[in-house]
Amino acid sequence: MLARAADGNSVRQPRLLQVLEFVIGLAPATFILLPLLLAGGLGTALAAFARRSVDLDTALHLGWVAAATFGLGTLWILVLRDRGSGLSLPARVLSTAGLLLGMGAAARWIWFMAKAGHAYEASTWIVWGLLTGGPLLVAAARLVGLWAGTRRDS
Repeated sequence: MLARAADGNSVRQPRLLQVLEFVIGLAPATFILLPLLLAGGLGTALAAFARRSVDLDTALHLGWVAAATFGLGTLWILVLRDRGSGLSLPARVLSTAGLLLGMGAAARWIWFMAKAGHAYEASTWIVWGLLTGGPLLVAAARLVGLWAGTRRDS
């Protein structure tokens, strides 16, 4: 929907920003990365169930999958919502937790790749930069937007 500026011109910036957030931050992670991530998490859970034990590595892997999923879900809600306006304090805190968990999962993966001891090619870094960098940027902007302009008494 277009808003009208004082001079009568159409203002498209909020809707355009939302489309950019979708294209850069949500679409690649949702339609490429998330299905693969959830399939890996399901495989890990099934393997743990088959051997009837969950070790620390399995639990951590499932925790990171859950954190990434929760973070991406939170990001979807905030992008579809109008800049997080009108959220209550508990909703802002929960949204902040979701964004931080998702950002932590994405940053952990990049750190893991960097410290893996394998010399990845530039194309690999470009792909992972697109899949994780967009959501990280959009989540950081939304995190700032959640708390910008809040008053102490709210």
